[in-house]
Amino acid sequence: MSQQDAPLDVLAGSAHVPSHFDQLDMKYRLRMRAFVGLCAPAVFANLEARLRMMALRKRGYAAIMYYLDFTSGMTPLAFGRGITNEHSTRLFRSVTDRAGNPAERGVERFLLCSHNLLRSKARSHGPEALGFDDGTGPVIEAGTAEIVHVLTRPLAPPGERQVTALPEELRRLREHRWERPWPTPESLSVPPEGYERVTLGPAEERADVWGLPNTDINQHVNVTEYVMGAENQLSRLLHAAGLPVAGHHITRARLVFRKPFFPGEAYRLRAELWRRGAHTRMHAGFYPENGAGTARASAFAAFDGVLEGEA
Repeated sequence: MSQQDAPLDVLAGSAHVPSHFDQLDMKYRLRMRAFVGLCAPAVFANLEARLRMMALRKRGYAAIMYYLDFTSGMTPLAFGRGITNEHSTRLFRSVTDRAGNPAERGVERFLLCSHNLLRSKARSHGPEALGFDDGTGPVIEAGTAEIVHVLTRPLAPPGERQVTALPEELRRLREHRWERPWPTPESLSVPPEGYERVTLGPAEERADVWGLPNTDINQHVNVTEYVMGAENQLSRLLHAAGLPVAGHHITRARLVFRKPFFPGEAYRLRAELWRRGAHTRMHAGFYPENGAGTARASAFAAFDGVLEGEA
């Protein structure tokens, strides 16, 4: 067996991403909307180089993001010094029962799960330098990301989109068993112990519609649109609650994507804010407008944050 055909337990790699203005907020920390661009291209470049992932797309297969878990550090980062992504990807087979728990029989999925460790230099100058940095700061952890992709055939007829036989291109990856409960809107919507609901009335819901600029080549709304939508909704809730929006930092973002939206589809974003002292939690669901209040969320987000002046 050649080295190129040897089985792989994990596909690991490292990539240096140049600094861009849209990665950092005014306090020089990673924005949640930057994580997909920081992580996914490096992971898929490695998959393509080693496993020819684009050949799968030609045959109608795609790895679609289902679950995202991002954490952003508290230390300001040096602009212009770039970010290094040390990443690893494993192949999993998930079999779950109706409740989403691992089982011997049930719903079967093939997953690509990547873990990303983002490192950068700490900022060496204050915000008055407008991004100038001499690079003398230490290398620190800027953030982490876990991204779960489900292998699917997105353009196949309903009932034929699930992939139960592993395509040839992925057979070099050693198959692992998924032992965790399957992430769902229901599992993400449980508030942490000790948090109290902040009732905000009309601010908790807004109506909107998706357009073509919200989409990507997978033929539906791009995942970053949901991340941005949830970030913006959290700012609305903080403002409605009379809390200092500029003093709030999102430390963790988790999202699940059950069903894609398409351009021209109207939706409602329903959200609730929870709080324990300086710590916040938002639950936000993207619901189809035609669900008349009875539909499950097509996408769901749980965001954790901290009010820095009160921590």
